[in-house]
Amino acid sequence: LLEQDPFRGSLSTSRSMNRYTIAVIYLSLRLPNIAAHLVGQENECSWTGVTCDAAGDVIKIDLQNSRLAGEIPSEIQYFAPTLEHVDFSENNIVGSIPDGLYSLRKLINLYLHNTTLTGTLSPKVSNWAELNNLYLGNNELVGEVPKEITMLRKLRFLILHANKFNGNIPSSFNEMKNLFYLDLSYNDLTGGLPESLSGCTKLRHAYLDHNKLSGPIPSSYGRLGGDWIIDLTMDSNQLTGGLPSKWGDRKKLLTLKVQNNNLRWEIPKDICQQWVLDGNGELVELGADCNICRCDFCRGRCYS
Repeated sequence: LLEQDPFRGSLSTSRSMNRYTIAVIYLSLRLPNIAAHLVGQENECSWTGVTCDAAGDVIKIDLQNSRLAGEIPSEIQYFAPTLEHVDFSENNIVGSIPDGLYSLRKLINLYLHNTTLTGTLSPKVSNWAELNNLYLGNNELVGEVPKEITMLRKLRFLILHANKFNGNIPSSFNEMKNLFYLDLSYNDLTGGLPESLSGCTKLRHAYLDHNKLSGPIPSSYGRLGGDWIIDLTMDSNQLTGGLPSKWGDRKKLLTLKVQNNNLRWEIPKDICQQWVLDGNGELVELGADCNICRCDFCRGRCYS
């Protein structure tokens, strides 16, 4: 690659390495029509999906929906000192997440959803201390969700839905003070609902449905998100007992789904009073089995 570069011999070492590393990423991911880049005269900062800062350092690679069909190369680690944004989503990427990707300590946004990634999620996720957004949904990832993921204190969006994760949900979510959106749905997660999730006071959207979660719903979930939860789905699990009796003043609650569990306690009146058509709240969707829902708006809308 370097021998074919028309700029060979006239660039600094860092510029040459930038061009080489981007070329390796293109080739490994099988980006269509890359020949023009590899032998062309363009500055590498204007190559497809590449953004540089004023110093010419690569800070962003965005190849979303680019018909990629290869693997993520470990050589991406060369950009560890500067790379903040990676988006390879909506592609047919194969293979696992390489160690080189875990080396990107400056990452703020990582979008790898809707690909066909396999393998596990490594405890090395703790290296992504600056991460705000982690999208890994709709892949074929397996194994446990590493407990180290709760060390990402700046994380706002954690989306792991529609994979094959198993084992317990990590128990230290209370450390994730900035978590706003959590989606663990459509996996094979077992064990109980983590009490620590109630410590995420900024949480507004929590999707825990379609797993194999069991046991009672923690009483602290009545105050989930510091009373400002908007969407909470726990349906299609193996939960027992019922919803917390003290649900609080949930003026912003739009969606609550708990159907297809083993719940036996009646839906609390606090929740019934949040129905949007009654003018007391904003609840527009309540998913519950008919045997536990006596709210007026459950008639004809509950699950038998």
